[in-house]
Amino acid sequence: MSIQSAVSAAPATATVAAPAKPARPSLAARTRMALLVLVAVYPVITGIIYLVAPFTEGWPVWERNFVVAPLMVIAMVYFIIPGIQSRFGSFIATGRLA
Repeated sequence: MSIQSAVSAAPATATVAAPAKPARPSLAARTRMALLVLVAVYPVITGIIYLVAPFTEGWPVWERNFVVAPLMVIAMVYFIIPGIQSRFGSFIATGRLA
């Protein structure tokens, strides 16, 4: 028996299982996360507006928002959301304070 015939005689039955879909957070967990984000974002956006206002006095609202929005997004993506998830992750998932 040659190697060629041995390889072609072997059945190709290897199957790859599809990765399982991650569990979707419950409505209660999403609500808790939204409320925590709101509580954290409100003082940050207020502070950013107070810091930017003297430099953008007399600007139209859309131009002022053009400056404020990137600052807020950076704060949310790199600081606020990860901080909430690391500090309140179990509360968000279960609704119980640990």
